[in-house]
Amino acid sequence: MARQWTNITRDEESGLPTMLVQAIAAAGVLCVGEIICAPMFAGMAQNRFALAPWAAVACLLAVAFTYTVGFALLWCVESLGNRLRPSLMPVAYGVAGLLGFTIWGCAVFTAFINSMLTPLGLAELSNSQVILIGVNCAALGFAAFFLGSIAPRMLSRRKGAVIAIGVLTLVLTIFGAFALAKVYGALY
Repeated sequence: MARQWTNITRDEESGLPTMLVQAIAAAGVLCVGEIICAPMFAGMAQNRFALAPWAAVACLLAVAFTYTVGFALLWCVESLGNRLRPSLMPVAYGVAGLLGFTIWGCAVFTAFINSMLTPLGLAELSNSQVILIGVNCAALGFAAFFLGSIAPRMLSRRKGAVIAIGVLTLVLTIFGAFALAKVYGALY
C-alpha cells in the first residue's frame, strides 16, 4: 500500500515522531552555530551588539526558521526523496538546509541587523557582509539539516535528551525575544 502524506513516521521504541526529532536536532545545531558565530556578527555591526543578547536573538531567528520553514523543508525532502538511495538522504537534507537557511540569513538576519544599525546613524551592512552572512548561514544550514537527518537514529531512544534540547532551544528563543524587545524599545 502506498504511503500517505498524512502518515507520521515514529520511532518504534519511544514513539517520538521522526520529523520532530529532526527539527529539534537541527534547531539545536543552529543555536550552537549561532552562539559560536555571534562575535562575527557583532564585528559586522561595528561592535555595537553585546554578544550574549545578539547570540540569543540569532538563536531566536534560527529556531523560528527551523520550526516553521525548516519543518516544511524536512517534509519536502522526505516526500520528494523517496527515489534517492538511503545513503544520499542526509545529503539531500543538508542541501535543503543549505538553500533554505542561506535565503533566510540573507533576508532576515540582514534585515534585523540593519533595523538596529540604521536608528543609531550607522551604515547598513555592505554587500560583502551580506555575502559573508549568506556563506555562514549556508554552512550552518547544511550542517544542521545533515546532522538533523541522522539524529533520529541516535536521539529517538533518548526521549529526555530530545525534550531537553527542545526546551533549551525554546528558552534561548524566549531570551532572544526579550532581548530584541528591549533593543527595539530603546531604538524606536
